[in-house]
Amino acid sequence: MRRAARVGPAAAFALALVVVPARSGRSAAPAPAPVGQAAAVAAVAVDEHVGARVPLDLPFTEASGRRVTLGQVTLGKPTVLVLAYVRCSMLCSLVLRGVARAVAGLALEPGRDYHLVTVSIDPREEASAAAARRDQLVASVGRPIAADAWTYLVGAEGPIQKLAASLGFGYAWDARSEQFAHPAVIFVLTPDGRIADYLHGIEFPAAELGASLAVAGQGEVVRSTVADAVLRCFRFDPAHRLYRERIELYLRVGAGAVMAALGSLVGALFLWERRRRRRP
Repeated sequence: MRRAARVGPAAAFALALVVVPARSGRSAAPAPAPVGQAAAVAAVAVDEHVGARVPLDLPFTEASGRRVTLGQVTLGKPTVLVLAYVRCSMLCSLVLRGVARAVAGLALEPGRDYHLVTVSIDPREEASAAAARRDQLVASVGRPIAADAWTYLVGAEGPIQKLAASLGFGYAWDARSEQFAHPAVIFVLTPDGRIADYLHGIEFPAAELGASLAVAGQGEVVRSTVADAVLRCFRFDPAHRLYRERIELYLRVGAGAVMAALGSLVGALFLWERRRRRRP
């Protein structure tokens, strides 16, 4: 366990879309266990488990309707894994668009060189909705890739929660707002199902993602340096101003220090000029 990243109360509920009423079929599944707003905010966290193995025997359903285990769609190649849900048009859409842009910029081909997998965190989600969303994501890449190169999985609450727990992905359902509060992060897995890297935010430079996939493809994991850890503390979502208070505090402190230094310099120059004029 390396660290936990949390968001402030004001930002936590900007992290998910208002959920529309569920439909029939898979939507007959019970709603996620409700929690209060404070508990939902507290649940939003990323507790990194680099090197840990995800449970590969978890059962899910592909967008095509085929029943699979997580291992069947991740083993054998490095994997880019995203936890999201169809009804989330805010943070999930931003994260998935960021992934699509990164995929477009990679020389690697999804499906051939690596797996690209999204798992819904909404247990009421249907395979038909997942299929429509998958097709949108494939089209958003902006270059030709096979429709089945982007796997979209739906499943029951139990497997979803077990997968999220293994990844250290903290999220919760708030019944009052009918939203999932969740962080913005994607995961890179090794070919044998271990967590190789965490990429935070809504933009994922192709070079950074490609480097993570290269490391994962060798069966290795990415070990962050101290500098990386410090920089990650200041990564924030510009659409929702995560960590705004902390950044504003540092800007105020920095501005105060600059003004104090300038004031001291002006005062020193003033005294120097006065002394110079007094000399015969």
